[in-house]
Amino acid sequence: MALRTRLSISDILHRGLVWSLVGVSVWGIVMIGVVHQNTMRAGREVGGLDVGPTILEVYSCLYQALAQQEALAKVETVKEDEKNEIALAEAAQAALKGRTSHS
Repeated sequence: MALRTRLSISDILHRGLVWSLVGVSVWGIVMIGVVHQNTMRAGREVGGLDVGPTILEVYSCLYQALAQQEALAKVETVKEDEKNEIALAEAAQAALKGRTSHS
């Protein structure tokens, strides 16, 4: 088993500094997004302008349209399946009637 060398105080301080800078950088990037969203929202409220739908609203409408389209396709498929089932049942009944009359 390999021996592990002990870290010096300068190594520990350096690692602490690096991790602190990484954390501050991530926090800064998140805050850029938050400030941008708040600025855009405030601009829409103050200006009273209709700048169009947000991305969330667009995706919501697209999702609803897709759900409606899938529901309609499912209903059409069910109707088609029912027609096929009825046709097969009628054919089976006709075949049975043909057998019993010949006996």
